[in-house]
Amino acid sequence: MRKLSSLLIAIFLFFPVWVQAEEKIRGKYEVIGDINKLKNIKTIEMSEFFNYSCGHCYRFLEASKRLHSKFKDKLHHKKFPIYWGNQTAYPAMAFYISDELGVEEEFTQELFDTNFKLGVDIFQPKVIKFLARDFKIGREMTEGMQSASIKAKTDRSLEMAQQFKANETPTIIINKTLKVAPSMSNGSVEEMTDNLELIFTDILKNNS
Repeated sequence: MRKLSSLLIAIFLFFPVWVQAEEKIRGKYEVIGDINKLKNIKTIEMSEFFNYSCGHCYRFLEASKRLHSKFKDKLHHKKFPIYWGNQTAYPAMAFYISDELGVEEEFTQELFDTNFKLGVDIFQPKVIKFLARDFKIGREMTEGMQSASIKAKTDRSLEMAQQFKANETPTIIINKTLKVAPSMSNGSVEEMTDNLELIFTDILKNNS
């Protein structure tokens, strides 16, 4: 019996063990889907639910550039504008209109800057139309605000936010499996971005 035990110990010491324990993904997150679906993926899908009056979202606009710089084409960033309470849908509609025209990033920056730097209420359609003229998309913005397809996209954003229980912004959904929000990182956008970088690194490392 002792000889058998010695033999087994020798096998474990000198030969590789091919059954590998499952790697745990580091970071702070809530599991909302089948975590096994994160195996063998080569691209991170980061779905961001944001609000144009949200200071954390404004800061994440800049902070997220670090994630894009590090992960490049391995990171697919999808944004979904949502709105609360008495806020109007117009900024969310402007997001989708400007996206169709290829100027979403610039127009989103303009909306955030107008709100936070100038203190102007961007939930008024006349403000959005005024800003759109500077981008030479005034006519398209006015027509888009009457568009059924644009309204459908904004409605879909709200439906998805409810589906994923995005009760704070920005809420980040990773490949429909993990949920991350500022409250998990002491309300700090910088810490949340560090957390996302750690999570993304582990997911991609485990699948390399």
